[in-house]
Amino acid sequence: MEQINFRNNDKTEHSSLIEKVCENLALPDSTFLGTRITKKMLVDNNDLTSHDKKLVTNVIQSIEWQNTLKPETLNVPIYVTDTVEYIEIAVIRVVLKSEIKNKTKLKNVAKLLHTLIPYPLILLLKLGEELAISLADKRINQADKSKLVIEHIYNSDWLSSTGLTENENNFLNDFSLKNVSSLNYFELYQDFISMILGLETSKISGRYLYKNNLGKNLLTDQNDSEAESQEDVQQYNTFRQSKVSASFAEKSNEDKTALLKELKSLEAELSSIRNKIKKEAQMNTKMRLNVEARKIKQEITTIKTQLA
Repeated sequence: MEQINFRNNDKTEHSSLIEKVCENLALPDSTFLGTRITKKMLVDNNDLTSHDKKLVTNVIQSIEWQNTLKPETLNVPIYVTDTVEYIEIAVIRVVLKSEIKNKTKLKNVAKLLHTLIPYPLILLLKLGEELAISLADKRINQADKSKLVIEHIYNSDWLSSTGLTENENNFLNDFSLKNVSSLNYFELYQDFISMILGLETSKISGRYLYKNNLGKNLLTDQNDSEAESQEDVQQYNTFRQSKVSASFAEKSNEDKTALLKELKSLEAELSSIRNKIKKEAQMNTKMRLNVEARKIKQEITTIKTQLA
């Protein structure tokens, strides 16, 4: 299937990025809901903190419950266990007020809506011409089984059609109902999460791995090999040859998240040690810090081999 170009290279193109993404999601008409969620409903029906009330009133422009995915609207089985409940997935379209400072409020707005709406959500957040996508793992609250608690939130960066990278364009092509599992709603939702994790990983590995399309991944490999410098190719081959575990794409989302979190922590630790080395006057201490830095760099390399 031909790739969609989500980049806006044509000044006569009037379709916004969020419209293109919604079209590519390929949700059947039977799932369309189109219900407006007013800000008054959020404030009146929930016990919000003053901070959350300000988010609703000052940052959010509008909210639409665009689609609802459940057995009555999409022929995919529900999935319920003692710990998770996937009986319905809501696709929520959120428009933020166009003040540029609201870009930094993405995580706060996403967390608030994931908390208030008691279903797994696909949040499509729009700010001007930019788009961000947010999903969240939710578990049944064992203390009160009528409630769900958030385990982890997965946010994309703000994406703009005028500055879209190749990996971001590939991710948006992949982000479609056509490319996720129909085994049950849990697996369907986890596949969408895996795509966001794949986009995050592409910042490290340099390429986006399609969730369920080996052919496209092989084509991406070929294109990357042609475009990369010889040094990049050698580094990439070293990573590939030193793999000692399953590829990143085969890991669970929980394991992927843990790896990315550990990598971020190690990189912060390495940066801290390097700063200490610059300021340290004692040679013995410098040598010890250099040994620590080399060890952490090796750990970082090991993790990066699993992201390739």
